[in-house]
Amino acid sequence: MAMEFLPQPKRVESRSGAMTLTPHTRIVLCPGTAPEALLYAQMLQNAIRDQAGLCPALGRGEAFSGDIALRVDSTLADRYTLTVGSEGATLCAGTDEGLCNGVQTLIQYLERHGAVLPSVFIEDWPDLANRGYYLDCSRGRVPTLDYLKRVADLLCRYKVNQWQLYIEHTYLFRDLSEAWRDDSPLTADDILELDAYCAARHIELVPSLSSFGHMYKILSTKTCCDLCELPDSEKIPFSYTYAGAHHTLNVSNPDVLDFVKKLIDEYRPLFRTNKFNICADETFDLGKGRSKHLADELGEKALYVSHVKALCEYLVSQGCIPMFWGDIMWRFPQSCAELPKETICLNWGYLPNQRENEIRDIAASGITQYACPGVCAWNQWVPLYRYAYSNIRLMCHHAHKYKAIGLLNTDWGDYAHINDPRLTIPGILYGAAFSWNAEPVEADELNEAVSRIGYGDTSGKLMAALTEMSDHEVFDWRHVVNWMDGDEARRAELLAEVDMTKVPEANAAVKEALSQVLTCAPFLPAGKKEIISLASVTAESVLLWNEIGVWLTGPRTENPALAARLEHWYALYLNQWRQISRESGLPNLTRLIVRYADLLRGRQMQAE
Repeated sequence: MAMEFLPQPKRVESRSGAMTLTPHTRIVLCPGTAPEALLYAQMLQNAIRDQAGLCPALGRGEAFSGDIALRVDSTLADRYTLTVGSEGATLCAGTDEGLCNGVQTLIQYLERHGAVLPSVFIEDWPDLANRGYYLDCSRGRVPTLDYLKRVADLLCRYKVNQWQLYIEHTYLFRDLSEAWRDDSPLTADDILELDAYCAARHIELVPSLSSFGHMYKILSTKTCCDLCELPDSEKIPFSYTYAGAHHTLNVSNPDVLDFVKKLIDEYRPLFRTNKFNICADETFDLGKGRSKHLADELGEKALYVSHVKALCEYLVSQGCIPMFWGDIMWRFPQSCAELPKETICLNWGYLPNQRENEIRDIAASGITQYACPGVCAWNQWVPLYRYAYSNIRLMCHHAHKYKAIGLLNTDWGDYAHINDPRLTIPGILYGAAFSWNAEPVEADELNEAVSRIGYGDTSGKLMAALTEMSDHEVFDWRHVVNWMDGDEARRAELLAEVDMTKVPEANAAVKEALSQVLTCAPFLPAGKKEIISLASVTAESVLLWNEIGVWLTGPRTENPALAARLEHWYALYLNQWRQISRESGLPNLTRLIVRYADLLRGRQMQAE
C-alpha cells in the first residue's frame, strides 16, 4: 500500500463515512490556541483553496458541525491527534509545535482527497525530538534569502524542526571585510529575518561557524594570516584542493581564542536559540606548523581538546549549548569528559553501509550526541540517491540504538558547491521520514511517496527516474577539480583512477533516465515543473564532463565543438544557479570552466 503521508504517522485508522467541505466550512482556532497558530490556520486555508477550490473563513472560539477545529490539550504532550468524520474535523495537539505538525498532516490529506475527506483517526508523535538539516553556505554557493525561506517552508511541511547554515567567511563580519569583499555574504538583516521566519514555523535556526579548521578565506587575508597554523599560506594562489585541505587556526597564538570569541559574540545574538555549533572538524594542519613545538610537547590531542574545551566553556558561561563535529574527538572519546556536560557531539558518517563504531564509542563516553548522515550530493551533479537513502536509514537506526537525541542531515558543497540544493530535496525528505518515524520503509515505497507528495507527481515515478540518473559520473567533479589543480604527474595519476571505457554505457543510462524524467512532466502541477528543466541541465552536466574525461585520456587534439558545448552548457547552468543563489563563488568556478574550454581549443595546452 502506498504511503499516504510523509513522514508516515504512527497510527492511522480508516473509518466509515467522509467529511465534505462546503462554502460554510470554517477553520476555527479554539480557546487555548496561541496567537501564532493563526499562521497554521492560514496554511490550511490556502491548502483548501488550492486543493478543494473553496475558501473557508477563519474564526476563533468554539467550532460548529462541519468546521475544522484546531485545539490544544497539554495532556497530549508532544503528540497530536486528527479526527475526520461526517460532522467535521478536529486537530488536537499538546503544544503549539504539535499543532503546526498536525496541520501539515491535514494538508497532505487534503492534497490527496480534495473536498471530500474520508473519515480517519490519526495519532502521531516524533521518534527523535531534534530533526535537523544542515546546509553548506560557504564553499561557493550562498542561497538567496527568498530561496532560504522556500527551504524553511519545506522543512516545516515535513516536520524538520532544526536548521543550520554552515558559515566560514560568508557572513558580513564587521572586521573581516577582506575575507568577504569578493563574495556575497549573508547579512545581519538576512539572519534576523530568516530566524523570525523559521521560528514562526517551529524551526530552530542554529548558528554554525567554523572556529578551528576550514578557515581558508579568513586565514588567507593580510588581516588574519598571522593566526594561521601554516606560515606564508596566504601567499599560495587559490585552488579548490588547497583551500579545502588547509587553513587551521594556530592555537599556540595567544590571540586566537579571543579572535574566535569575538566572532561568536557578533554572530550569536542574531539567533534566538541557545545552541551554537563551533564545528571544529578536519583540523588537518594542527601541530604541523607554528604550533608544532606545542604538539611535540603536549600532543595533538591536548591542543585540539584545549581549544574546543575553551570555546565550549565560553558558550556555556553565556547560557548556550555548544555543539561540535565529532570526527576528531572520536579518536580519543575519553576526552569528551573534559568538555562541559552541556556539549553536544555531532557525529557524522556518510557511507551507505555506515558502521556504528563512532556513535557507539561517543555514546560510551557519556556525551550527548546527534547522528549526522548526509544527502550524498557534494561533488556530484546528481545526488547519490541510493547512497543517501541507505546512509540516512542506517544512521537513524544507530541514533535510536545508542540513544542519540537528534539527527542532523548534512548537505555539503565541497569544491565550488556545483550540486544544486533543489536536487537534494529527496535526501531532506528521507531524513524527515526516518527521524520522525523509525519504522523502516523500503526505498521504492519511499521514493514513490517523495514523487507524489513532495513533487505532486501523480504518476509516482519521478524519483525512480532521478535515481536512475545518479551514479553515472565517470569523470566526476572531484577528478575534474583535482586534475586542473594538479601537475602533470598528478593528472596522470588521477586519470589512471578512472575507467573511461564506462562512459558510453554511463551516458546512455543518463539519457534514458532523463527521458523517463521528461515523461513525468504532464503529471506534475504547474508550480512544480522546475525540476524538469533542472534535471535536463544536470543530465547535460554529467554527459559533458564524461566526454571531457574521455578527451583528456586521448591525444588531446583541439576540439572546439566540445569547447563550445561546454560554454553553452555553462550559460544554462548559470541560469539555474541564479534562480536560487547569489553570485558568491561563481568567479572562481567560471575561471575553472574557462580553463577547460581553453584547453579543449588548444590554447592552454600550448602555454603549458
